[in-house]
Amino acid sequence: MAIKETNPKRLHILRQVSSNKMIRYRESFLQGHKINVEKFKNHLTKKRACPVCNKKNYKKIFTKKGGTFVKCNECTMVYLNPIFKDKHLIKYYKNNTDIQSEAHIRSKKFYKDIYQDGIKFIQKKIKLNKKKILDIGCSSGLFLDIVKQYGAYTYGIELNSSEYKIAKKKHKIFNTTIDKIDIEEKFDLITLWDVFEHIPEPYSFIKNIRKKLRKNGIIFFQIPNSNSLAAKILRKECNVFDPIEHVNLYNINSFKILAKKLRIKILNIKSIISEIMVIKNYLEYNEPYFSENFKTYKDSNFINEKNIHNNFLGYKLQIIARAN
Repeated sequence: MAIKETNPKRLHILRQVSSNKMIRYRESFLQGHKINVEKFKNHLTKKRACPVCNKKNYKKIFTKKGGTFVKCNECTMVYLNPIFKDKHLIKYYKNNTDIQSEAHIRSKKFYKDIYQDGIKFIQKKIKLNKKKILDIGCSSGLFLDIVKQYGAYTYGIELNSSEYKIAKKKHKIFNTTIDKIDIEEKFDLITLWDVFEHIPEPYSFIKNIRKKLRKNGIIFFQIPNSNSLAAKILRKECNVFDPIEHVNLYNINSFKILAKKLRIKILNIKSIISEIMVIKNYLEYNEPYFSENFKTYKDSNFINEKNIHNNFLGYKLQIIARAN
């Protein structure tokens, strides 16, 4: 199933209202804690080693709206350094506005296409009928709504209070972290749609997920790709670089290192969302996301969607893994 990106301007304009709301919330959070918005550095933050290889050998890439992104010279992991301490990040998410549920409403077809494409990918490894599924970071429950139609038993975790109240109307939802949910059930599949990049400590997080999985259970990840063509060309202009929330940005190499250490077996990987029109717009010296000049540029026709995905250079990666 193809994910259509023929009108990126319309898609991003639909998200602009939600984006502005998020920016206002972020600024109020920083100002409330008297944090320098140009560079995060105070008692609420902490410096860290690479979250994958635990080395401190890194180079600075750039600073964006206060957040400094670095790249590990050992394993190629890209990450924020410093980051907010855990308790402050959790508070940030709990009190945030219902931004993701608004995005689902404004760009419903786009998200439905993404979820249906992911379900097709997942069902190559596990059929969903009568399976117990836990979606971590489920927002208002759009993915759970869709997967329920396949006969799955649906559960979710959502920290945001507003989105939790929406999702729990149709599904069993927990308003806490994975390590604190009080449930005896084991799950056949645990999904992480654009969530894993928000998790500062991936090892402890996956270990907690394992405890909730049945034997040979499946984990599905959709994550931003730090090795995407869009990220490398647009750099700090690329939306993948969120200066508070996207604390860890993986690529295939760094994710494989992580998986090997955690003894989870990668079953399949694919690249999605080329961002080809955004890239071409930027190469023509236009604002990449909201320019009035979205069109096909002949000078950059050497960039094509097939080559992007064949080389795993898409904006995001979808990964299916089994907990051994």
